[in-house]
Amino acid sequence: MDIKVRKAGIEDANDLSKFFIEYVGTDSNIEKMQYQLEIISKQPNYLVAVASNDEKVIGTAMGIVCLDIVGECQPYMLVENVVVSSTYQGKGIGKTLMATLEDFASKMNCSYIILASSENREQAHKFYESVGYLGTKTGFIKRMESAR
Repeated sequence: MDIKVRKAGIEDANDLSKFFIEYVGTDSNIEKMQYQLEIISKQPNYLVAVASNDEKVIGTAMGIVCLDIVGECQPYMLVENVVVSSTYQGKGIGKTLMATLEDFASKMNCSYIILASSENREQAHKFYESVGYLGTKTGFIKRMESAR
């Protein structure tokens, strides 16, 4: 299997939407996603990576480099939307995507990487641990009323 990883473009919106249906169970607004991808493509602190096999998108992950104001003021990375098509899970695609984000974080001089994962996603938690992430009980999330 010949896996390539590249930056996502607006032409990937339909494929990405399919992953997110599998991931969160709801449709994405394709036009809004294309608009967001266009904006993100111009932001140096963002990387939306897609993995493809023969031009077919089979996975994605997004890294956002955040500036910090503590200590040496090194940035850190927030990881979101890590999804691999269920057909391709267990074949190293997730590891490749996470390595791509980690390379980006390293180039951006990040001091650490954080991610959040729903507590019921036990398979995802095992995956994150397998690539070196430590699960902790110190993370919190609050859903905003406007996003419901």
